[in-house]
Amino acid sequence: MAPFKSVTIAVVALACLSSLTAHATGKLSAQYASQTNCGAQSDWFNSPVKPPKEGKDSPFALVNGQDKSTNCDFHQWSWQKFLYLTQIDKKTNQLVMFGDDYLQVNNEMMPYLEPWNDLLNPTGFKLSAQLILEDTTQAGSSHGELFTKYGNQPAYYSIHINREFIKSAAKTPITSSDQFAVGSVEIKAAWLATEQLRALYSEQEIDAQFYTRQALIKADNKTIRSSKVALIGMHVVGVVENHPEFIWATFEHQASTPDYYGSTSTFKKVTTAYDANKVVSDSDNFIFYRKNTTAGDANLSYPQGETTTNTFRLYQFGVPNGAPYTTVATATQQNQDAENFNNIQQLNLGVNKNLAAQGTHWQHYFYAGSVWLSTQGYQFSNGISGNIVPPNANDKLRGSLALANITLETYTQTYGDPNQTANYSINNCFACHGISAGQSTMAVSHIFNNFEKLRSSNQQLNVQAAQ
Repeated sequence: MAPFKSVTIAVVALACLSSLTAHATGKLSAQYASQTNCGAQSDWFNSPVKPPKEGKDSPFALVNGQDKSTNCDFHQWSWQKFLYLTQIDKKTNQLVMFGDDYLQVNNEMMPYLEPWNDLLNPTGFKLSAQLILEDTTQAGSSHGELFTKYGNQPAYYSIHINREFIKSAAKTPITSSDQFAVGSVEIKAAWLATEQLRALYSEQEIDAQFYTRQALIKADNKTIRSSKVALIGMHVVGVVENHPEFIWATFEHQASTPDYYGSTSTFKKVTTAYDANKVVSDSDNFIFYRKNTTAGDANLSYPQGETTTNTFRLYQFGVPNGAPYTTVATATQQNQDAENFNNIQQLNLGVNKNLAAQGTHWQHYFYAGSVWLSTQGYQFSNGISGNIVPPNANDKLRGSLALANITLETYTQTYGDPNQTANYSINNCFACHGISAGQSTMAVSHIFNNFEKLRSSNQQLNVQAAQ
């Protein structure tokens, strides 16, 4: 892709002058055997890593009017995209996601700028070359802050979009038929100041086990301090051919939390109900979980006012399990759940083996799953729902149907009720990123919606990429 050659920025007060202008291998059992050989591809570990195919020559394109894509295709796209984005771009000596084709923005899709009083930036319109961190609320909402189990400084979040995302957002007006272009990417990353990890790791261990870099942390509108930060989780959200709803992929550090429902090998179906008295793990090697804590004593909903975190991941790889799910979900869906789990497990093991051989810190991160839609014949004009169980199930949902990233969506895994006894349902990314009937699929992006609100009131800061 061509880099951003120049950027024109204008603050609009009265009128819009231009548009914006985005764990041990095991033998697969016969009952839950994956239908595909979902392995890591050898060229993912070459330098440079090529981006995955996403257009008309990709597995996602219709063949003679038929959708031939497999569950594995989406997971392979997710891992390859992550490896592509997190490699060093030799031209900029930065990760690709921080390179010339990507832009850091806030929750309203406004770019971060260098300080106005900088002698090299007297107008204040120079894009910042720094990673700037100020957002501590999860998913741009009020679901609460995330801390380590020891620290009292919250995690921070950054958002990055690429050229294709920006070009799609530039169109005005947006109609119900408009979509983000194939190749559009939105990334949300979660960071901890490394000082918050020193109760668990030495400085040398932090550098070996985490991707770290310098960032400017804005404590308020007046205070900025430089800090070394570690990446702890990341959403990679991208549009591929035939999937304007995006593939919602997510990654975490292996030391984040333990799983309540999980397996070290193939999918293990559990038919018993959630037990609040169950000790989730006896290990103290997790960043956000204290050993020997029972599920009931940990927090799945936001503990208002607490400045330490003690939580766990309910569903490994976002695959729902346990009663009452196993009594209300269809057999077809539960078979898809098992295949989905096994594909992710197999793929993670293969990628980890290759990354460990390279001795890179990326070996300590894992793919936590992704969710998407089966779009052939899907009527987007009717909207998108994240419901996965009857009577209101969206039977076109695919992938990790209970997906939630512990570092980015800690307290939305079950909205505080693991059994959902009052009105049983399980949700995923589309619970918050769904659309109503008649909306453009572009409305699945919160930052785009926020930008549109500003644009409609002529208040937004415009960034136009020169072609």
